[in-house]
Amino acid sequence: MKKISIMVISGGFWLVANSAQATQLIYTPVNPNFGGSYLNGSYLLSNASAQNKHTGGSSYVPPTALERLASSLESRLMSQLFNDAANGGEGYLKTDDFEIQVVNEDGALLVHITDVLTGETTIIEVGGLVDSSTGAG
Repeated sequence: MKKISIMVISGGFWLVANSAQATQLIYTPVNPNFGGSYLNGSYLLSNASAQNKHTGGSSYVPPTALERLASSLESRLMSQLFNDAANGGEGYLKTDDFEIQVVNEDGALLVHITDVLTGETTIIEVGGLVDSSTGAG
């Protein structure tokens, strides 16, 4: 009797092994953005929202009217400073963040920009301007 049960069990394994055949794998996207069903969209969004660790909104704070006015005035003064330097003049402007010194040396405009907080200095040289002392360009 023991021999028969072993044969039946081993025969069962043979049937299971032969019934498993190789089939081609077919990828079906889930995300609707990549070709998946549009019905998955709300499910994926709710899962993403549940995992989102960022609870607050944007940290952007719009500038006040005074800050907008100060920014506009700074822009206007810098523009005037560069226009004057291009016509042979020189100038200096200091803001909360920068010190800007503009020098016209023999037709080359030198702009020295110093970051007030770090002390880092950048020099920009622009050539081809008219030299105010000779009138040549």
